[in-house]
Amino acid sequence: MKVLFMACFLSALLIGQSAVAADYCPPMPKAEKEGDPWYIPESAFTKEEANKAMRELQSQVNTEWNGEDFQNVENRLKMIRGFLFRVYLDGYKKQFGQDDKVLKEEFCRFIREQGFISH
Repeated sequence: MKVLFMACFLSALLIGQSAVAADYCPPMPKAEKEGDPWYIPESAFTKEEANKAMRELQSQVNTEWNGEDFQNVENRLKMIRGFLFRVYLDGYKKQFGQDDKVLKEEFCRFIREQGFISH
């Protein structure tokens, strides 16, 4: 069941990549074998995915435990955080015509150290 959920989740992330701005960070390696981290593509941090994650978190807050893994909470928070990084980076670039180097490095560190699906 977990594997099916993860496959569907990753497929949705990968499909949603086409209409997103250029990436700020170098791409992370793809999982090639069991145990490799399943990095979330930077372009998957979209408003739609962040809103979906917020709705799912709100549902979890307002209902009793439904048997879902706690790791899903972390995955949803990552989607929201990744999207907000991109919003702030995009806004800074629009306003000042260049990247916020400090925030960009924080975002890339987030991608490297936390930007993967926990399962």
